[in-house]
Amino acid sequence: MVCIDAKKVIETRIAESMGFEKYKLIMEMVRKTDVSSDPDFQRNFNAFYRVRRNAEWRKAYYDLFEKVKGSSPSFESIIRTMYEATGNIEASFSSKMLATVNADMPIWDRYVVQNLCLDMKEKTKEDQLECAVDLYDRMVSWYDGFLQTENGRDCIEEFDRTLPGYVWMSDVKKIDFFLWSIRLRSAG
Repeated sequence: MVCIDAKKVIETRIAESMGFEKYKLIMEMVRKTDVSSDPDFQRNFNAFYRVRRNAEWRKAYYDLFEKVKGSSPSFESIIRTMYEATGNIEASFSSKMLATVNADMPIWDRYVVQNLCLDMKEKTKEDQLECAVDLYDRMVSWYDGFLQTENGRDCIEEFDRTLPGYVWMSDVKKIDFFLWSIRLRSAG
């Protein structure tokens, strides 16, 4: 007779589909290695977050990553430094760096931004930078507020009940999971 642990199977399949073990590896490695020179960390991070940039961009990114990981950087300082180094406004990758050094910070992802009804349509690069910083601050405020609501507490409770092997993840990351998993259908 085969004995099936249904809860464990469901947990494992959800965790695999969301890449939680890969995320765990990144979060463990970041504290143990020099991310500016560790090809294993960079390969894992690039694969998990789909970093598709040239070598020059990646060097600037991982050099900054190593520099800020022992401090308390702000989203604004990261995005502005990346802009100065590359000429690109990297809201998503700036937030991913920040959320890796501080798991209580949210990730700027197109699905998260879409689900929170945030948009960046400014014209000049400076306006785009200021808008990105403002939108990220609004995102952080939304998470702070949502986590205080009954719905927020219910989401965390359900995540922990369904995925007990991942209760170590920050509450913000757990809410990221829900927001990232929701795909809004466009009307029309």
